[in-house]
Amino acid sequence: MKNSILASLLAAGLVIGAASPALAHGSMKPSHGGVVQMSGEIMAELVRTPKGVDIYLTEEDEPIAASGFDAKLIVTPAAGAKTTTALKPVSGNKLTAAGLKLGAGSKAVVSLVSKKDASKTFLTFALK
Repeated sequence: MKNSILASLLAAGLVIGAASPALAHGSMKPSHGGVVQMSGEIMAELVRTPKGVDIYLTEEDEPIAASGFDAKLIVTPAAGAKTTTALKPVSGNKLTAAGLKLGAGSKAVVSLVSKKDASKTFLTFALK
């Protein structure tokens, strides 16, 4: 009897423990109408706008200061040559590449290098 109760409690603990990590990183839903990707603890939302491309950085649903990174956007279009564009911090957690247009079928990689500790983060987006 004790073994079956212990086994039930252990199984319940595993189920609850397995569900928790999915919530620990925050929502994967876009906040600005873009596409969201995650790498490690950092989530980035890529938004195509009439003025260019914006990237919003968060960790566990909290904004991360864009000014804390050297950032670039590496784009491989469906047809054509790969390009690299600097992402400029605008305000808060927003980086921008003004004037850049991303076509359907492009692959975009956001490259972030932390100014604090030089750690690198890469987030890949396949655009439809």
